[in-house]
Amino acid sequence: MSTILTIAHREYIAMIGTKAFLMTLVLMPVLMLGGLIILPWATRMEGAQERRVVVADPHGVFVKMLQQATDARNASLRQTAPPTAPPAAGSESAQPAPQPTPGMMDTPEDIYLIEAADKTTLSPAERLSYSEAIRSDQLHALVEIPLELTDPSAPAENRRVKFMSNSGTLSEIRGWIGAILTSAVRDQRLAASGIDPAIVSAANIPVEIIPIRPLEETSGAAGQAGVSQEEEESIASVFAPFLLMMLMFVIIFLAAQPMLESSMEEKTNRISEVLLGIVTPTQLMGGKLLGNVAGSMVVFVLYGLGGFFMLRRFDMLDLLPTHLILWFLVFQILAVLLYSSVFLTIGAAVSQLKEAQSLLLPVWLVLMAPMMIWILALRDPNGIIATSMSFFPPAAPLMIILRLGTGVTIPAWQAPLAALLLVLTVIAVVVIAGRIYRASLLRGDSVRSLIDLLRRAV
Repeated sequence: MSTILTIAHREYIAMIGTKAFLMTLVLMPVLMLGGLIILPWATRMEGAQERRVVVADPHGVFVKMLQQATDARNASLRQTAPPTAPPAAGSESAQPAPQPTPGMMDTPEDIYLIEAADKTTLSPAERLSYSEAIRSDQLHALVEIPLELTDPSAPAENRRVKFMSNSGTLSEIRGWIGAILTSAVRDQRLAASGIDPAIVSAANIPVEIIPIRPLEETSGAAGQAGVSQEEEESIASVFAPFLLMMLMFVIIFLAAQPMLESSMEEKTNRISEVLLGIVTPTQLMGGKLLGNVAGSMVVFVLYGLGGFFMLRRFDMLDLLPTHLILWFLVFQILAVLLYSSVFLTIGAAVSQLKEAQSLLLPVWLVLMAPMMIWILALRDPNGIIATSMSFFPPAAPLMIILRLGTGVTIPAWQAPLAALLLVLTVIAVVVIAGRIYRASLLRGDSVRSLIDLLRRAV
């Protein structure tokens, strides 16, 4: 046993002490979640911009509506009332209003400037002139409102508003202008039909449906029974299960990949021949797997503490799934043992990394299968697909954690049964991997397929 612990300690130090492991440990969260922080930060660094838009309106009323809406919007962003007259020099109103300090996830809003075109109907030469202004960033967009906009009997192509811009598809102001024009045209059509738009607007007030979790029975004071307070769900609580599943995937990846590189290096440099003169292949493999599990626990603790402080920073500790920590650790250890033994065996059976990549492709597909259907499983955690994949041992760790993280009541027997099936699978895989590992360490050839790999277990 002391020999296995010595090998495990050496493997543990070799795993967490490499620069590649440390860089991956830092970069993996950045690659997965960095956009949530980098994008607002980059937007704040760029600052709010003035979006100047010229509107050609043959009706003469829509451009005024847009200007009034723009003045109200810009005044709201500046947290001041729109001035009715220029403030006198030196007056208190001439002082700028204090701006709030932006939060970490806050992004500045652009300022919109709506101007009326010189002519309500543009000629091709005038459109070309505005196009040159857009290309040179002197103008953000040109909006042409058709004369038939308010005529419901006109063909649909004649009622389309044209929005010319360098970023027309992704422009936020395009949707903002479209919402205002849609509301204004609807009100005009209702008024022309003798219907009060205010009555229609009041009748169209949507019914708000708030998602809440099922009530839970609790024991109150003096043994009196009660129910827990209804908890409203949010977007953050919806994505929390997905983040748990991604954390499990990252831990498996960081733990299993070094096993492949370690076994390939020992075989290529003939270190394994020296080691086998001291220890048995079973002791060598057992020590490696034990050290790998210890390394995965380090990843779990570091990421867990990082997630705790992030949730505390944004006052979202209620999303921390403390009741899942035990199940997470159980499935993490089993998953690390399962995939580490597979990666270790493949590394010992090949001589080059490109040969290992072809053998690992089916393994990666099986591991990533739950992430391909995570939305379906999140929508219906007790559905046939999610439940069936929970009892498929290679995919069970990710799927069970995703389902348990949703807060939906999962039958109590499913998680223990999935863990039991995974334990039996891990035992079988470790035994088969041990045979292949012993048969591959001292061989100089490489396997070409999974079938050839399994033949070495016979």
